[in-house]
Amino acid sequence: MSMQTTNKIGAAGAGSATGTSGTSGAQAGGKPSFKELLDQLTDYTKGSAGERLQKMILAKLGVTQDDLNRMSPEEREKVMQKVREMLKQEIEAQKQLEEMQKNNKIRVSV
Repeated sequence: MSMQTTNKIGAAGAGSATGTSGTSGAQAGGKPSFKELLDQLTDYTKGSAGERLQKMILAKLGVTQDDLNRMSPEEREKVMQKVREMLKQEIEAQKQLEEMQKNNKIRVSV
């Protein structure tokens, strides 16, 4: 199985501090523009919590939706199996945290 290791969400760093708008494509030095980063963030926040969690896990694996679309069905299934495993781990960790908070073993304040 061949997985790419590019993470397109802010992978190249922050955009320009001058706030240049209306530029398309990467800025000098290969850094994405503010608009590109904003578009990526907006795309990420669309959808249900489950879809956002799936995108987050795919990003951890370095796989984008475009990468998935280009994969063979067998490769895609292997990646999605890994996503399901990681999702189960995330859910279990959240349950454990909630149980610990419920039992006053730890306190989380914001």
